[in-house]
Amino acid sequence: MSRLPDTITVPRTDPIYNCHAYLTKMPIGAIRPFIEHFTQPGELVVDSFAGSGATGLAALTLGRRARLSDIAVLGRHIATGYLTDAPAREVRAAADRAIASARKAIGTLYLTKRVSDGAMVETIRTIWSFTYLCPSCKDKMVYYEALDARGKGPEYCPSCGGPFTRRSWPRGKDVPIGVVIPGEEGKQVEQMVCEMDQRRIRMATKDTRLRQIPSLPIEEHREMYSRSGLGRSGMTETGKFFSSRNAIALLELWRAINEIEDETILQKLRFAFTAILPRASMRYQWGPKRPLNAQNQTYYVAPVYFEWNVFDLFSRKVDAATRANGTLFEDGDLFSEESMQDITYEVTSAERLVHLADCSADYVFIDPPFGSNIFYSDMNLFHEAWLGETTDYTYEAVVYTTGSRKKGAMERYERLLRGAFAEALRVLKPGRYMSVVFGNSSGRIWGLLQRALRDSGFKAPPVHVASLDKGQRSVKGLNSGSEGVVTVSLILTVQKPAQGKGLEKAATLSNGDIDPLIRTVIDEMPSNEARSPSHIHARILRRAIHKGRVLDDLHLGDVLIALRNAGYRVDRETGLLQGSGRGRQAG
Repeated sequence: MSRLPDTITVPRTDPIYNCHAYLTKMPIGAIRPFIEHFTQPGELVVDSFAGSGATGLAALTLGRRARLSDIAVLGRHIATGYLTDAPAREVRAAADRAIASARKAIGTLYLTKRVSDGAMVETIRTIWSFTYLCPSCKDKMVYYEALDARGKGPEYCPSCGGPFTRRSWPRGKDVPIGVVIPGEEGKQVEQMVCEMDQRRIRMATKDTRLRQIPSLPIEEHREMYSRSGLGRSGMTETGKFFSSRNAIALLELWRAINEIEDETILQKLRFAFTAILPRASMRYQWGPKRPLNAQNQTYYVAPVYFEWNVFDLFSRKVDAATRANGTLFEDGDLFSEESMQDITYEVTSAERLVHLADCSADYVFIDPPFGSNIFYSDMNLFHEAWLGETTDYTYEAVVYTTGSRKKGAMERYERLLRGAFAEALRVLKPGRYMSVVFGNSSGRIWGLLQRALRDSGFKAPPVHVASLDKGQRSVKGLNSGSEGVVTVSLILTVQKPAQGKGLEKAATLSNGDIDPLIRTVIDEMPSNEARSPSHIHARILRRAIHKGRVLDDLHLGDVLIALRNAGYRVDRETGLLQGSGRGRQAG
C-alpha cells in the first residue's frame, strides 16, 4: 500500500481539468493517490457529491469501478462528456460541419471590413464598454475611454470633475469600442468599430430568433440574485448575459449539433458547446494586457467585456476536448466497453443513495460544498437552460446568507451533511474509509463538519489529514490574506468502525486554546512552507483535527492577526507572506 503524503499539490494545468469549467472542480491527480492507497483494482469507489465526475475519471484510469451521484444536472452532463470516448477525427469533422451550418444560418453578422486592405473578415472578438451618466452634468461617460494607461478605472467625471461612483451613477447603453480580427500577416490586430460593425449589431438586436434563445429566470429567492446584484442591473435571466449576435450564433450552433445522429459524437460536441457558454457571454472580462476570463462563481459582467466569436470559441474547445479525450483514454487496452460501464452517474441527493446496497462500497471520496462559498444550482442555471433540465436545489448542501432561507441555514446544512455522511457509512464496508475534501475560513463551519462526521458514526479523530493546494491564483485567492478567503483545502480521511458505531466525543477547542495553537504552528512552520495565510491556516486546522478538537472558535482572521503580530505581512500582489517573522524569512 502506497504512503499518503501530508500535502497534495496539483496545479490545475492538465488538459482534462481545463477542458470544461465546473465550480471547485478537483484535478484527478489529487484524487488518484487516495484511491490507490485505500483500494485495490476492481474495487468500488463511491462519490455522492460527484460534481463533474473527477472521482470517476480517476477511478477509471486506475482500473476501479465507480458509482457517482449528485443533484447537479450539469455535473452529470459534464461527467458523461468526459467519459464518452469518441474518435478525434470524426469529432473534428462533425464539429466543422456544425460550424459551417451555423455560419450559413447567421449570415454576415460577424463580418467586418479590415481597414488595412478592405478585405471582408470575421471578427474574432469585439470589445464592449459600459457607459455611465453623470448625475451632476448629465454627460455620458464611456468607461473604456476613461481608463488610464494601466487600465485603472476613473475617479472623476471627465466632463465636470465630479466624483465617479459606479454603484450610484446610472447606466446608459453598452457600446462597442473595437474589434480584433485576423491581420494580413496572420496575426491578430485590433481596429476601431466601424459603421459596418454597428449595422451588424443593430441587425442582430432586431432578429426574431432572439425569442427562441434558451433562458431561465434567476429568481429573487436565489442566493446569487442578491449576491450578484441582479435586481439592480436588470440581468434577471440567463439569456440576458449574451449579446444578441452571440445568442443567435449559439442558437444556430446548438441546433446544428443536435442534428447529429451518432450518439457518441453528439455527446462530445454538446459537452464542448456547454464548455464555451461563460466565455461566449458578456461575463468574459477584458483586460489591458490579456483577457481575464469569466468569473464562474458569480453572475458578474465587468465594465469592459468581450463579445467573443462563438465559432472561434467552439472550434478551440473541440480541440481541447479531443486532447483531453486522448489523455484520458491514452491506454486503449485499459478501457474496454465493460470497464466503461463500471462508471455510472445518478442524479440524486447524497442523503438518498437508493441505488447502492448496504456495505457495497470499498471506499468513498467526496467533495461537498463548503458552506456558503458557492451556490452550484444557481450558477448551473446558465448551462442548464440549454440542456432543458434543471437541478433540484431542495437538497443542496449550502448555507444561505440572504433572504428568508437565512434563518436556520446552518442547522439545515449540518443536517444535510450528517445525512450524507450517514449514507456514506451505510454503503461502506466495515473497517473501510471515506475521504472528505473541505475548506472554509470559519471555525464554526469546520466544527459543524466535525460533528456531522462524528454523529454519523465514523471514528474520531480522522486517520489522516492532508493539505490540498490546487495552485489557485484567482483575484480572491491572491488576496486571501486580506479578504478572509482560504485557497488551501484539507482532505480528512475517516474510518467506519469494524463493529458497531463506536461514537467518540471530540473535545471542544476553547478560546484560550486558539492563540497558543496558532503561535506554536507559526513558530514551527518551516520557512520554505510559510507561503500564504491559507497554508498556515491549513496547518493549524490539521494539528487541531488530529487532536480531536472541534474548531468552532478558529477563524482565518485570527491567523492573520497572529501573523501580523509575529512580524509577517501579506503581499497584496502575490498573496504570499513576507517579513522576518521572529527572525525567519517567510518564504
